[in-house]
Formats: sequence, structure tokens, C-alpha cells
Amino acid sequence: MNFYLRMFLLLQGVYRHAAGKTALGLLITAAYVAQAFAVAKSLNLVFLTESLQGLGGLLLFIGGLVVVRGLLHWLDEIYAKKIAFLMKSKLRQRLFLHILHLGPPYQESYRSGGLQSVLTDGVESLEPFLTSYIPQLLVAFIGSGLIAVYIWQLDWLIGLIVLTGILITVSFPLVMGPIVGRILLDYWRSHARLNAQYIDAMQGLPTLKVFNASQRKGVELEGEAWKHYRHSMEGLTITLLDSTVVKWAGAAGAAFAAGMGAWRVAAGILPLAELFVILFLAVECFRPLNDLVMYWHRSFLGLAAGREIFAILDTAVPVDGPPPAAVRKNRPQSLPAIEFKGVSFAYAGGRRPALKNVSLKINPGETVAVVGRSGSGKSTLVNLVLRFFDPQAGAIFLDGRDIREYPLEHLRDQIAVVFQDTYLFYGTVADNLKIAQPDASAAELERAARLAQAHGFIMELPDGYQTHIGERGVRLSGGQKQRLSLARAILKDAPVLVLDEATSNVDGVSEELIQKALEGLTRNRTTIIIAHRLSTIQGADRIVVLDDCEIKEAGAHKELLAAGNIYAQLVKAQHG
Repeated sequence: MNFYLRMFLLLQGVYRHAAGKTALGLLITAAYVAQAFAVAKSLNLVFLTESLQGLGGLLLFIGGLVVVRGLLHWLDEIYAKKIAFLMKSKLRQRLFLHILHLGPPYQESYRSGGLQSVLTDGVESLEPFLTSYIPQLLVAFIGSGLIAVYIWQLDWLIGLIVLTGILITVSFPLVMGPIVGRILLDYWRSHARLNAQYIDAMQGLPTLKVFNASQRKGVELEGEAWKHYRHSMEGLTITLLDSTVVKWAGAAGAAFAAGMGAWRVAAGILPLAELFVILFLAVECFRPLNDLVMYWHRSFLGLAAGREIFAILDTAVPVDGPPPAAVRKNRPQSLPAIEFKGVSFAYAGGRRPALKNVSLKINPGETVAVVGRSGSGKSTLVNLVLRFFDPQAGAIFLDGRDIREYPLEHLRDQIAVVFQDTYLFYGTVADNLKIAQPDASAAELERAARLAQAHGFIMELPDGYQTHIGERGVRLSGGQKQRLSLARAILKDAPVLVLDEATSNVDGVSEELIQKALEGLTRNRTTIIIAHRLSTIQGADRIVVLDDCEIKEAGAHKELLAAGNIYAQLVKAQHG
């Protein structure tokens, strides 16, 4: 019951429109009931009074009801779409913002294709339940209930038959709900998995081609598609069974009511005039219920998707901070220091150690390089400074203040990062640069690009800064993408700079250009350089060596070489 209450609360903000749609549904039901009375009255005139006087007026009245009902149905559809658009927009925004707050840790355990299914198909599938089923539930409860009470007043036995049909119509879907819900939840998960598999295959198409793996991937996708087909057939079978029983109950209830009414008339218990009313009202009594069951079946997929949506919304944000007003928003006037005090961190809830009791102070304006073998914890330092994660032990300080005391927006506003894998969004060169500073002028964009050694190749593009670079910058080389990433960092102009393997995936020419840009970028900034190519960090003020998740060495390049320990071995290995 709590689940259905939460589903209803998704309409928050559009309750007024939902109430309007419910009112329209009741008016439509009232129009059908009025038509039933008018038809019954017409039959009474023809068969009982044997007079056609007043029949023309009744027929005009019935025709008018048909027109009015058509107008009401039109308004009802408009209301449904309006509610749907508002609800889906609000819910998608809420989901997206929550996923943003969950951050990279959440995405590590959730396939992007699965998230895409929830944000698009999942939210879309909620429409029948929220915009049709919930308003119709009130319409059926009020409309069918009042009609059944009126029939009961005319004849209690026929009223009992109608109420029995209503009870079966309403209760059977509830009894079948858990079974149908389980089957359709499997259907939804197979749909999300298939969607994720297709996206994965499309993004990895070049790799599949290079390794001649397209055929094998196709067979794998075919298997997933057949699994999805079987889940679809299971869902269709059970919902058709449910629908058949419900429709039978509605038809049987109306038929038995008519039969019992005829017998009661023949026995002289029920007047023939009331039989005509009962015949037509019994049909109208089940009409809202039949519509309700129809919407219920259309809502099954949305109910399954709703569980996935709530699973996302119920995931606690692992990292949070004080509200933005808690501290000043302005950046510090002087360069800040960064200090790690006894920091320990492990991924997967503490099962995969990454850092052990790390203590390190980076002075204002100092450039510190962090090196070590793969898996030694270098990139984890970056994730912790940016508060993608919080350490299980110890603390990190920026400008003398624990970073957990900063609002996340304020903390990250002080840090510019150049990652190893540059992510460029679909759009123009200018669009991607403006991520760092949305209101940057054309002159500011050009200045940042020049400092990043990127202006030259940008101007060689067909439309310069307005050139569309494709999804993930597919039309650019690795070195060009990395220089755009540097330009973004320059444009942000933050006092703290983090370079996470900034030159590891580029060719020699690009590396030389990037190194030249980095020389100017690191000046007058507190800088952390995560490096794999040791030749690029020899000019750092200090080099810190991580090994087995701990700091093993620290000092200048020449000092560490002379010591002949881990750093010297790494340099020797890189130089053959």
C-alpha cells in the first residue's frame, strides 16, 4: 500500500489538474447515466403508454448528450496529456538531479543504458497509471457506487447481483497484482538490460569491428532479445487472463441483473418501467469499472518501472555538504594549501583498499606530482579532493578548513581538473568550453584556447569555434580533445589545479604542445599532478611516490633518483 501511495504522490504539483480530470470523468459517467434514463423513458413511452408524445424531445436530448459527451471526452484527453507532460517533466528533472547528486560512485554500479531506460521509457510508462488510472479509480468508486446504490433501492436482489459483479471486477486484479507485478518487473528489467546491451554495442562498434567480434555480439544481442520476447509473452498471457475474468464478471453481472429483473417482472414483484431503467443502468454501472481495468492493465509496465524509479530516489546521497549559504562563495584571495591527514579509503564499502593512512601537505602555490604503479591509489586522491567519495578515516583540508565543511558547489568551484579521459559533449567547440564558464565571451574563449595550444587546430575546423565535434568529440584526435580539456581548465581559472594523467593518451607532438600549455597553467596555482609518464613531472617542486596504497617516498626528482628506491626503479623501467 505504501508503494501505491508513493505512486500517487508523484502527482504532487498537478493535483489540481488531476482533480479536474476526475470531475470530467464523473461528468462523462453522468452523461451516460442520463442517456440510460432517457432511453428507458423512451421505451416506457413506446411499450407502456403506447404513445409517441414527447419521444422527439427525448431523442433530441439523447443526441445532445452524445455531442456533450464527445466534447467532454475531448477535454478529458487534453487534461490527461497536460497532466502527463507536467508530471513527466517534473519527475525526469527530479530523477536527473538526484543522479547528479549521487555522482560518479553510483554510475560505477549502474549501467548507463539502464539509467537511460529509467529516465526515458520508465518515466514514459508511468503515464497510464498516473494520468488515467488514478482519476478513473475515483470515477469508478463514486460513479459505479452511486449507480449500484440506486439499483439496490429499486430491487435489493438485483442490486446484490450488481454488487457481486463489482466485487469480482475490483478484487480479481488485486489478487492477481503480485503475480502480474513480478512477471512485469522481470519484463522491465529485461527491457532495461537489452537497452543497455544495445547502447554498449553501438558505443563499442569500432572495437567490435577491429576484433571481428560483430557476429559474436550479434548472437549475444539476439539471445537477450529472445529473453525479452519470452518475458513479454509471459506478461501478455497473465494480463489477458486477468482481463478475461474481469470482462466476464462485468458482462455476467449485467446479464444476470437483466435476467433476474425479467424474472422479477414476470413474478409481479418489479414494475416493467423499473426493469427498463435497471437494464440500462446495469450496463452503465460496469462501464467505469471496465475503463478502470483497461487503465490498470496499461499501467502494469509503469508499476514495474516505478519500483526502479523509487530504487534510484531511495538511494542515499553518499556525499553531501552544508547549504551554499553556509560559507562565503567568493574564492580565497591567496592560493590555498591542501592537506591530507591520516586518510584511508577503500572502494566497494571498504572491501577494496585504495589508500592507507596517507598524510600529505601541499603548500600554497606548490606543484606536487604523485606517481606510482597502477592501482597504487593515485587517482583516488583526485576523487577524494573533489569529494566524489569521503574517506573512511582521516580528513582532507583546503585552505585550513575540512572540505566536508564546504558546500560541494563552492569546493568544486575552487578546483580545475584535467582528466586522463577527456569527455566532450555533443555540440560545438564553444559549447564544450563554456561548460567551465557559461557566460564567457568569444575573446575569453580564444584566450583560453591559445594558452592551451588549441586555437590553431580550432581555426582549421570548418566553422572554427562553432564547429560541431560529434558525440564525445569523435571528430577530434586524442591530443586535440586533451587540449580542449586544458582550455576548459584555463577558462575556469581556479586556484587549485589537478592534472590526472593529462598526457598519457596522446602522441609525442601533442604531448609537447600540452606540456608547453601546462607550464603556464600551473604557474600561480596549487597543483597536483597525477603522472604515469615520469618525464613530464621532473620539474615538480616535490614528487610523492605511492606504493601499496601508502606514501613510500617524497622528494625532488634528483633526490629520489639518488636514493635508488621505488621511484628510481620506475624511471629505470620507463627508460628500458
